[in-house]
Amino acid sequence: METKVDIENWDRKESYLFFKDFKDPFVGITVELDATTIWEFCRTHSLSIHHALLYCTLSAANKYRPMRLRRQDDGVVEHSSIDMGCSVLKNDSDAFTFAYYPWNSQESMLDFIHRSSEITKKAAAGLPLDPRPDRTNLMYGTTIPWISFTSFTHPKKGEGHSIPRTVFGKIFQREGKYYLPFQLEVDHALMDGLHIARYFEQLQQELNNPS
Repeated sequence: METKVDIENWDRKESYLFFKDFKDPFVGITVELDATTIWEFCRTHSLSIHHALLYCTLSAANKYRPMRLRRQDDGVVEHSSIDMGCSVLKNDSDAFTFAYYPWNSQESMLDFIHRSSEITKKAAAGLPLDPRPDRTNLMYGTTIPWISFTSFTHPKKGEGHSIPRTVFGKIFQREGKYYLPFQLEVDHALMDGLHIARYFEQLQQELNNPS
């Protein structure tokens, strides 16, 4: 379900009008998130850290309204919920495809991990790459578990796309704690640095409280 945003009475009207016609209106920030709790939780319970991170990322986004805003035609809509589309490496290949993980607010983290693991297995077995360009109730994700990066740039077609993009890097240890390189890019017509920071805060809460 989606609700149209009243642009005229939106507190971001001026920023929206300023940035909406930029050729590339996306802004991105890379941070190191404290992944100690989620890492130890997954290790203790023999769970996939990748799917646990997908859950936390998607849960935080669904709880934070700005992450559910999308441009549509000449306006902006708020989706009631969003799903995750994430790259998956194909079996016995260096090529990747996309997997799509529906969000269910009534589902526990453990249930999500089990369900999403099966989705990943099916995609890795050879599902064709399906970009689903007509869907906007998504956020995009990718993972680079081989590199603890400090910056990242996403390829974009432009043309008014406003879907947030995320990247997980290689978790690394420093002074007894585990850290996750995490990058987020958002449409500046819809979100500012303050909103990115608040999303990071929400995501860190999710990482600190696995259940």
